[in-house]
Amino acid sequence: MWLGRPFALFLKMVNVTITARYLRLEREAARQGEESDTPGSTIAELIKWSYADSPYCCYEDEDFDDVKQLFMERPSIAELEADEWNREFDSRLKAMELAMKMLDDEGVFALNQPRESVCVLVENMPPDEINTEIALRLNRAESPAMQAWLAEAAE
Repeated sequence: MWLGRPFALFLKMVNVTITARYLRLEREAARQGEESDTPGSTIAELIKWSYADSPYCCYEDEDFDDVKQLFMERPSIAELEADEWNREFDSRLKAMELAMKMLDDEGVFALNQPRESVCVLVENMPPDEINTEIALRLNRAESPAMQAWLAEAAE
């Protein structure tokens, strides 16, 4: 895959523990709660699966320059005809899924917590059934984290 290994190496370089994610989620929910007079616990439930509301959205974005360059070297997806667009889109999703699988095989998602408490995702926005298919390939369906995602966020 054209992107899998470089993307995986980058993610490994800037790895932030999943345990820290929950602390950041709590802080972000509290911040948004103060701004909206909504309890932080309510905000946390609303944003816990949202990439855009995550405290990690664009986290260290500047460090993705090499990965962005790889995407820039690909055909401009916006300029492709339907069949070519679908092939390019599929290729990009597969590359990102491969990167997550490689990191999982290296144990990155089990560094500070049981792997079963982590739901590894590669998602398309707006949400689509492919998100669930990928999630099921990257996680054990019976794991507590995957069961929560399936119940709360799957398409």
